[in-house]
Parts: sequence; structure tokens; C-alpha cells
Amino acid sequence: MLEHFSQQALKTVMYAQEEARKAYNPLVTPEHVLLGILRDPDNLACELLSSKEVDFNAVRSLLQQEPSSRKSPGMEIHFSEEVRTIFELAEEEASLQGQTQVDPDHILLGLTQLSESKSLQALEKGGLHLIHLRWNIMRLRYHKRNLAIRTASLDRYSQDLTRQLELGGLPMVVEWQPMVERLIQFLGMTRKHNVLLVGEHGVGKTALIHALNQHILDSRIYYAFAHCRVICLQVDKMLAEAATDEKLYDLTQSLIGEVRQSGDIILVIENIHQLFLANKKEMEFVITQHLLTLLEEPNTTCIATTTPGQLKELEMRTPIQHLFQILEVPEPPKDFCQKVLSHWKSRLEVHHRLSIAPEAIQMAVHLAQDSAKRQHLPEAAITLLDLSAARKIWRQTQSLHESRKGERRLRQLVEQRALIAPEVEQSPAVRRAFEQIKQEILDTEVLLQEQKAQLNPEGPILSAQDIVLNLDSPWEVG
Repeated sequence: MLEHFSQQALKTVMYAQEEARKAYNPLVTPEHVLLGILRDPDNLACELLSSKEVDFNAVRSLLQQEPSSRKSPGMEIHFSEEVRTIFELAEEEASLQGQTQVDPDHILLGLTQLSESKSLQALEKGGLHLIHLRWNIMRLRYHKRNLAIRTASLDRYSQDLTRQLELGGLPMVVEWQPMVERLIQFLGMTRKHNVLLVGEHGVGKTALIHALNQHILDSRIYYAFAHCRVICLQVDKMLAEAATDEKLYDLTQSLIGEVRQSGDIILVIENIHQLFLANKKEMEFVITQHLLTLLEEPNTTCIATTTPGQLKELEMRTPIQHLFQILEVPEPPKDFCQKVLSHWKSRLEVHHRLSIAPEAIQMAVHLAQDSAKRQHLPEAAITLLDLSAARKIWRQTQSLHESRKGERRLRQLVEQRALIAPEVEQSPAVRRAFEQIKQEILDTEVLLQEQKAQLNPEGPILSAQDIVLNLDSPWEVG
């Protein structure tokens, strides 16, 4: 069973057996295997756990228990069925990664595939995000194999979307599964696997890229992409910081060279028509010349976006169909758009400090599809829902301001009434003033009661009617 285990993996097994023996247990359990991994600070698995700031002492305290018996198991320490499964899974992991030997990190991956294990609970309580473990291990292995690679230009003029998502810097998106799967299938082709996403503004082209990013980070992708990063090129920043064509040429050459050298990058270029349709006098043309060469190379993987209108122009003036697979992104169906808005619901509620009724989401999708002029679903519905919430809070803010003004006015009137009350019987004019003040007090009290009645004691709630009222207001969606 252990014939394909490396020396470090065998050391892990030996430590696991020692942990079982110390616990007077005749069987090596998954908990002993994890303790064995933690005992060797030089293995890659332990290095990764350290880099993720996993609390080793907390993990050990959760795993180590007082033995139920002090009877020595002797020299014969056997593997439990779960541990045998872990070792089999570790061999599968090594094989899938193209490794001839099983290492401790493969054992750790095998360990985390057990559905119920005390060791998994200990790792999570120790601070490890298990769902991203395989990607992190693959990244660490890649980094150790490529210590000489430097990506200074790429780091400065791009966004590492995968790393940002892993660190919690990007929100999760709702995955439109058929479209994500088609995108992944295009990327997995042996030839012409660059993909051009073609769709109107607001249909979710960027969200589709973020969904792919989630698949990579969660290891729901081909093993060829298991270590990859989704990198979004910041063309505007390149143009802003390169004052001349010569500087931009050198910068682009350096950046493209880093992409080639890295071999772990899925390059994203949004609105590629801005580059490809540039004329020779524009600075974007300098970037385009380098990109055309890069996109011709078989090891390049690129995702770009454009609109149907710009695609027609690209097809007439550039070799876009030769370089890219065309993936049309239509407007999503209403039920999917409602899922997207439900996903946004908590963010909008926190930002606007209100509650959103389910009917408001349905109404936003329904009305946005009929009324949007420059946006498409789901973006148009998100905009409508967001704008309606802003309008609701603005109207409430105005109402509270008017209530405070009314309360101040009421106090002034009460003071005036008290001031002239002693003179009411002495002068008809004072009596008339007294009666006017009295009536104004009554009117102000009624108005304040009406304003308070409109306020929900549990806080503002955005309703379907609020969505309709927002659409009828001078504001326009988009």
C-alpha cells in the first residue's frame, strides 16, 4: 500500500503510528494521521497550514484525548479502514497531479475528502478554509517549482481575481450553471481555447468570469487549471502611467513576457474592442500588437468580453474569429435573475438599513425587463432595486426631518399659548390669537400622528409598491 509513498510521506505514516501507540490505540485513525503531518514542519502540507495561520496547538488539543486503556498495543499497529481510504485517495491525488510519489500534502487532501471526521472539524476550528485547500496546495507546489519567476509588471497592472476571492476581497456570485459549464468546456479544448464573451451591457459577462473563478478556487475544474489564477488586465492603468508610446511598448512587452513565463494565468481582457479597434495613432494599438502575438500561441488562455454591436465591427476589421471561440451570453431568464437579486438582498439591506420584501424582488425583475432602456437583466433589476431602496430611505429621511420641524413648531406653539393664556379674558384680539394657536396645535398634532403612523416600528421595509413608485418617479433605470 505504501510502495509509492515518498520519504516524507513515510515519515508522516511513522509519526501517525507513534501517535496511535502513545494513545494506546492498536489502530491508526485519521486523527493520528493529521497529528503525524503536524509533527514534521518540513513537509509541504505543514508549510501550507502554517502559511494559513492554522493554530497547531488548538488542532492538537482537539485531537489528543486521554486513552481509555493503558494497555500497550505492542509492536503491531494497524491502519483503520478510514486511514486505508485516505491513503488510496492520496495516491489518486498524486496521480491526478502527475506525481509519481505520494507526499504529505496528498495525504492531507485525502484526509479532507472524508465526509465526517474529527480531524476535519479540528482543522476548521484551527482556522483552515477546507474548500480552498487543493487550490492552495497546487499554488504552493507551483511556486516552489518556479521560484525564479517574477511578475512585477503583471502584479502592478492587473487584478488577481482568484487571490482576491480567496482572501475574501470579492463577493460570491450566483452561478448561471449552463453558461459557466460551456465556458469551462471551451477553455478545455486543445485548440483555439481563448473565449470571447459576447453580450449586451448588464447580462452578466463579468459575473460569468467570477463564477469561473469560484470553480477554480473550489477545485471544480479540469486539473490542468487547478493551480491557475484569473488575472484581469487593467488597460486604463497602463495607458495612464505610460506617458509615451515607447514606455507603453516596453511595459506591454514586459507584461506579456511575464504572462508567457508564468504558465498559470487565465488572462481576462474586458471590452477588448477598445484595443482591437484602435487605430495606429492611438496608444491602445501598441498593446494590441503584443496581444495578437500572445493570443496566437497555443499555451495562452484568455477570456475577453464585448457587445454584439462591437462584434460585428471586430469581425470586419480584425481576426477575432481566428483567435477566439465566440460564446454568446443572452439575457438570463427571470427565475435566475430573482436568484441574483436574492443574493444581493442582504448587501442592499445592510447598506440602506432597511428590509426588502420578497415581493419587491419579483416586482423589480418584472418591471426592469419592461422598462430598462440601456441595461439588461439582471443588472437592470439590481439597479432598480438599489435605486428604489435609496428612494425609500431618502423619503423616510425627509419625513423624519419634517417630523422634527413639526415637533419644534409644536413646542413653540405650546409656549406661546401658555404665554398669552392669562390675558385671554382681557382682550378680544388676544382671544382670537389664542384660538388660532390652539387650532394650529391641533393641526400639528394630527400631522405628526400621521407621519408617525407611516413609520414601521420594526424599521423601513421595501415593498413591491415602492418599486412601482420609484419607476413612476423622474428617475430612470440605467
